[in-house]
Amino acid sequence: MAISLRALRSGVTGNGLFNKRNVLSLILILALGSVTVVPVLFLVISSFNVADPGQATTFGLGNWIEAFDDSRILDAIWTTFSLVAARLSIGVLAGILFAWLIARTDMPGGTTFEFLFWIAFFSPALPLTLGWILLLDPENGVINSLFGSHFDIFTFWGIVWVHLTATTIPVAVILFTPAFRQMSAVLEDSARMCGASALGTLRRITVPLLIPAILPATAIMLIRSLEAFEIELLLGSPVGIFVYSTRIYDLIDEVPAEYGMATALGTLFLFAVFVMAALYALCVRGRRFTTVTGQGYSTERIKLGRWRWPAFALCTIYLSVSFGLGMVFLFLSSFMRRFGFFDIKDPFTLEHWRVLFDDPILLSSLWNSLLLGACTAVAGVILFSLVAYVVVRSRITGKGVIDILAWLPWAIPGVLMGLALVWLYLETPLRVVFYGTIAGLVVAMLIKELPVGVQLLKAGFIRLGDELEEAARVCGASWSMTYVKVILPLVAPVLATVAVLSFQAAVRDIASVVFLYDNDSRPLSILMLEYSFSGEMERGAAAGILLVIMITIMAVIARWLGHRSGTSS
Repeated sequence: MAISLRALRSGVTGNGLFNKRNVLSLILILALGSVTVVPVLFLVISSFNVADPGQATTFGLGNWIEAFDDSRILDAIWTTFSLVAARLSIGVLAGILFAWLIARTDMPGGTTFEFLFWIAFFSPALPLTLGWILLLDPENGVINSLFGSHFDIFTFWGIVWVHLTATTIPVAVILFTPAFRQMSAVLEDSARMCGASALGTLRRITVPLLIPAILPATAIMLIRSLEAFEIELLLGSPVGIFVYSTRIYDLIDEVPAEYGMATALGTLFLFAVFVMAALYALCVRGRRFTTVTGQGYSTERIKLGRWRWPAFALCTIYLSVSFGLGMVFLFLSSFMRRFGFFDIKDPFTLEHWRVLFDDPILLSSLWNSLLLGACTAVAGVILFSLVAYVVVRSRITGKGVIDILAWLPWAIPGVLMGLALVWLYLETPLRVVFYGTIAGLVVAMLIKELPVGVQLLKAGFIRLGDELEEAARVCGASWSMTYVKVILPLVAPVLATVAVLSFQAAVRDIASVVFLYDNDSRPLSILMLEYSFSGEMERGAAAGILLVIMITIMAVIARWLGHRSGTSS
């Protein structure tokens, strides 16, 4: 029998422990816990299992002892945090500057620049990496050949540069811009009346007031930085630069695979992530930051005066160099007879595209990506909308726990969740259904996108008035009919946005699925990685262009839906 609307809203469905609201809460908690907590527990427990997967469990400290005795692992840990520190220290400052110029000043073209940052944000990092290899290869790079310079992309700072251009700065701009836009300009006006310059006001007034927005965004960027994988694999591994994610990959890729050491290293990083999350909570606890009050609100932008066009030039040059240049040379590289060699006879050819489209593996991978994206989008809309509705609009017992479980994947880098799911699949009967299948990849992507999808839909449900459901109840509609016929149509633009975001995330992701696929379920992103890492850069570039086109279309749709949902409330 369907649960009534009154049952879900007020919980008056029965007496005792096993009334309907408690049963529904328990089902949701068990469902979310099974896809967020259980894989992590398997990862932690398996780090003490010294037996091979599929063998009888034998507990011991052997994996941890071997991990800490291996100097390569200790070096990988140090390199990981060094790269993250370098990326964030530069990326956060640059993101604040660009977000401020876009949202708080009268710089020309702010809306266009924001859209271009969205395109950069959505675009997969690996194709852009191929473009930068063509530009900055120490032997055949275009820039080195033309100018006689000695740039080398296969270095620590080369990896930092690609991350800044492909991920860190675009993510920072996208996360910071809404906070800058929502802040009242009253305090900034007061600072300027007292003689403060625009940059002085940014440094002493705007940024301190936006710390509550900057800190969570920086924490999210930190977690996402720890799951970096493909850039380090392509640029770092050939010259002996390893991070924890590539070291885990190498340990599992070895023959025989070192699952125990890989799991111990993954568990160590999981503990580190949770410690950082606890430190963040301590830093912000008890602090108050008020930026909007009842004393007046202003959205007037800062007038840059003579600096308007220099600011425009700065954004133009940055996006042209960091994103545009890499994409142009990615496109060129897909037509090169031999990657990186412009001085040979007839350097350009269509042969790689012809071979690529004749390759049945490409068609299979393309189909797998489309299937993975579609299944993630559909399942995500169903799961995320139900969780968000229960958290925002119901009064069932335990909805606070449900909300926490929905946030938990933010604290788990994709590589670690993928490794955790490997152990869950291998050590349980789930192996038959999920290991090496599209279904297993969908589960991984649903876990990763759970926080984003739920938070977006929570914002959509908050805008709906209670009287809509009450009117449906008075007319005799059950909760399920009200949910499908009344609630979901009203948040349709947000649902569509979540579906598009889930689709593009599933299509572009590498770190979350790199341990879970096999030959029959290989998506296009993994095929591009395999081509690139095996030296078939030209075919990898061609596959990358297909992926960029697919992602760009999704980005345009997501942006359009986002504007529509913002104006339809």
